[in-house]
Amino acid sequence: MTETTTEPAYLDATRPVGERVEDLLHRMTLEEKAGQMFHAISIGVEGVDSEAQRQVTEGFISHFNVHQLPDARTAARWHNQMQELASHTRLGIPVTVSTDPRHAFAENEGASFAAGFFSAWPEPIGLAALRDPDTVRRFADTARQEYLAVGLRAALHPTVDLARNRAGPGSTAVLGRTRS
Repeated sequence: MTETTTEPAYLDATRPVGERVEDLLHRMTLEEKAGQMFHAISIGVEGVDSEAQRQVTEGFISHFNVHQLPDARTAARWHNQMQELASHTRLGIPVTVSTDPRHAFAENEGASFAAGFFSAWPEPIGLAALRDPDTVRRFADTARQEYLAVGLRAALHPTVDLARNRAGPGSTAVLGRTRS
């Protein structure tokens, strides 16, 4: 008699996303679900350190915001090591690596990083001042390609559309809308 094992539904890319999500959620422990709610900060990528290993294997964290990226090869290698580590966890949930903006000419502590090995572009307000949507699209596509090349899958690029607001006296700008 031979035993047949079937792949869990959440791993089957041919199934509908909703079905896969439901299957995964039913398999997860409360601790694993809680771990998914955290977005840890990884200061450097010179190798997967013991703290990152502990966060993935014991804390069930699979979202990391990386700060120091010395070069593209090291960043890509670190990303691959994190994925390998995640693949050996009970459910094999991949790690998502995010970053704050990385295409500026200068370091802006708490908001963005100097470009380093990425291409350098004007700050968002500078791009807006160009009044050239094609250049902004070119920047966005370049950033996308550069991020994907080193394993960055989420960009933490918050913006508020203050440049378009023409709020008069006594009005407040709320996320791109003007309230009088």
